Amino acid sequence: MQKWPGLDYPAPALRTTLPLFLLALCACATPSTPFEGRPVLVGIDFVGNKSISSGELLEHIATAPTSGFFTKTARYYDADLFAIDVKRIVRWYNEKGFYEAKVTGPDEVRDEKGRVRLVVRIEEGRRAYVKDIWFVDTDGVTPDEMADIDRALELHRGDAFDEDQYERSKDQLVDQLKQRGFAEAQVKGQVRVAPEDATAFITYQLDPGPRYTFGRVVVTGNRAIDTSEITRATGIRRGDLFSPRALQLAQQRVYNLGAFAGARVSLEPLGDSPVAAVRVTVREAPFQTIRAGIGGQIEEFRWELPRLRADYTNRNLFGGLRRLELSSTFGYAFVPSLPDVIRRPPNVNTQTGPVTLTSAQIVTPNILFPGLDFVSRIEFARELQQGFAYNEIAGRFGPLYRFDRHTIAASLNFVRYFDALLNGVDLTQLLQQGGPTNLVGCDKACTLTYPELRYTYDSRDNVLEPTTGFLGTFSLQQTLKPGSFSYFRLEPEVRAYFPMTPWLVFAARAQYGALLLEGTSASPFTQRFFGGGQSYQRGYASFGQGPKVGGSPTAGVGQALITPFGPVQSYWSTYASVGGNGAALLSGELRFRTDFLLRHSGIVLFTDASRITANPSLPWEGRLEVAPGIGLRYITPFGPIRLDVAYVLNPAAVVAGGLTAVDPGTGLQRPVADTPIGPDCIEATHTCIFQRRWSYHLTLGEAF
Repeated sequence: MQKWPGLDYPAPALRTTLPLFLLALCACATPSTPFEGRPVLVGIDFVGNKSISSGELLEHIATAPTSGFFTKTARYYDADLFAIDVKRIVRWYNEKGFYEAKVTGPDEVRDEKGRVRLVVRIEEGRRAYVKDIWFVDTDGVTPDEMADIDRALELHRGDAFDEDQYERSKDQLVDQLKQRGFAEAQVKGQVRVAPEDATAFITYQLDPGPRYTFGRVVVTGNRAIDTSEITRATGIRRGDLFSPRALQLAQQRVYNLGAFAGARVSLEPLGDSPVAAVRVTVREAPFQTIRAGIGGQIEEFRWELPRLRADYTNRNLFGGLRRLELSSTFGYAFVPSLPDVIRRPPNVNTQTGPVTLTSAQIVTPNILFPGLDFVSRIEFARELQQGFAYNEIAGRFGPLYRFDRHTIAASLNFVRYFDALLNGVDLTQLLQQGGPTNLVGCDKACTLTYPELRYTYDSRDNVLEPTTGFLGTFSLQQTLKPGSFSYFRLEPEVRAYFPMTPWLVFAARAQYGALLLEGTSASPFTQRFFGGGQSYQRGYASFGQGPKVGGSPTAGVGQALITPFGPVQSYWSTYASVGGNGAALLSGELRFRTDFLLRHSGIVLFTDASRITANPSLPWEGRLEVAPGIGLRYITPFGPIRLDVAYVLNPAAVVAGGLTAVDPGTGLQRPVADTPIGPDCIEATHTCIFQRRWSYHLTLGEAF
C-alpha cells in the first residue's frame, strides 16, 4: 500500500481523516436564514482604501459581518443602517485629512443561499497637509520658550493633517505651558482647510495667565515620621518655578522612602496670587514587618526542595527613615544529573547540600539631595549549581539615584569566594595535569573587587505583565586590586512592548554581554554568561547552553588502561557547564489573550536566538542557536503562571576537551579523548554525551 513520505499511515487514510478533522474544527457553517426580511451579512470588502485599513474602517461603523471561529454569530444586512455607515466612513476619512474622499456602492453580492457580501469602493483623493501654524496671544512666554514648545508638539508644518493629532496638540500645548510655570494655561485653536489645495492652516490662541511659583508644602497623615523629613524628600522649595512634573517627582520620591503604604502629592486650590501651595497626604506603613514563606524549584539539572524565605524590615532605623532589610533564603539542593565523583570534605557529597543567600542592607535616603540614596549591603551565599559550587562573603555599597523613569546606581563590591569547585569534574587532577585553570579562575578560594555602574530607563506600564513601553539597562564593571582577576565587563539590554490589539501584544528583547580579560587573567564563574533557562534561551535547561568540560571518564578508577595492544582510550560520561565570556540574545514573543476560551488565560508564540561563547565577539558576529516554542499562560495578581516548551533548531557543536591523566590506582597513563556533546549522540557507543534539543519550563512571571 502506498505511503506518503515521512508518514506512518497510508495516504487514503489521510484523505479520509483530514476532512473529518477540518469539520471538527468548524463546529457549524455560516448561517443563511434571514431575520425579519434582512439577509445574513457574510462580509464587507473595501476597495481602494490605500491609506486606512479595512479593519480600522470596520471599527468606525455600526454594521458588522457574521463572525466566529468555532461557532458563527449571525449578523444581518440593513441597507438603511449602512447608508448611515457610508457617511461615517466619509467623516472618518475627513478626520484623517482626506476632504475629497467619496464612497460608491455598496454593491450587494448574493450567493445561492441569499447571503450578502458588500463591496464598498472608496476614492480617497488627496490628503491635506499642514501649510502653516501660528501662535497668537503669547504674552509672557519668551520666544525661546515658544520655539521649544513648538518642537515638542506632535503636529508640525509639512505634516499630513489629522484632526485627532490636532486635538492632542492643544493638550500638549497646555502641558508645555504648565511645565514652564503657567499653572492656569488654556489653549484654543482654529483650523482653516482649503480642499482645493489640500492644505490646512492652524491657529493656536494661547491664554497662559500668570507664571506661578511653589509656596509652602503642607503634610497630612503622618504620625510618627517628622514632617520635615517628608518635606525634604519632595524636593520642592518655596519660590521654585511651578511644574506638574515636579509634583510627579515629589510623589515618587515620597513613596520611594519605603515608609508609606500610600502617598499623594497635589496642589492646593489656586488663589489670587501666583503662588501654588502643595499638599502631601501620606498613609504610614508599619515600621517593622516580618514575612516568611516556603517553596521549591525543580529543573532538569537541579532541584531545590524545600526553599524557605524570611524577611525583616525596619523602615525607620535610628530615625531619619533609614531602612534596614534583613533577608534569608535557605534551601536544600540536589544535582541528580551528576555522579558522586568529588567529595570535599571527606564523606560529604558535593552534589547535594544546603544553599543559602542571607543579606543585611541599610538604605539611607536623600543623603545630599532628594532622590539620592546610599545603599550598604553585606551578604553570605552558598551556591550549588549543575556546573559549579562556591561559598561567598561580600560587601557592597554605593549611591542610588532615581529620577522619574531613570535609575542610576554605582556600587563598589568586595567578594571573597571559598570552597569553589566544578561539580562532576576532578578539578584537582585537572590542575595537576596543567589543565584549564581558568575554569573557575582560582583553586578553592579567590577575591574579586570591582566597581559597577548601572543605568536603567523603564517606561513599562506594568512590571509583572507589561503590555506597552520600553526598558533599557546598561551595566559596566572594571576590576580593581586587591583581587584575583583583571577584566572589563559590559552588558546592555533593551526590551520593548507593542500592543497590536486589545488581545495581542508583541514583545521583543535584545541582550549582549562581553567580558574582556586583561593579560593572562581568568574570569570568575559568577560573572560569566550562562545560557538556557526559563528567562534566557528556553530551548535549553538552565546552564545548558555554552562551553562545557567533561567529567567522570568511562573507564573506572584502578582499571588498567595499558594493554599489549596499546592504551585503551576513554571518553567523558558527563559534563559541567562553565559559562563563557561572550553572550548574545534576541527574543520575540506574540502574546495572545484567550479569555474567550478560558478567563485569565493566554497563549504565547516565541522564538529565542542566542549564543554563549568562550571568548567575546561583536554583537553581529557569530551564529545564533534558534529555538522556537509555544507557551501557555494563566494570569494571576502575582504575574502569569507559564509553561513554555521550546525546540533548538541548530544546536552548536560543543566538545568537552580531552587530556591525559594518571590513574591513581595503577599509576598508568589515562588518555581521555575529546568528547562531543549534542543531540546527535548515540549513547550506546560511550564516545559522546547526549543533550536533547528541547526543554520545558514551568514558572511564575513572564520571561521578560
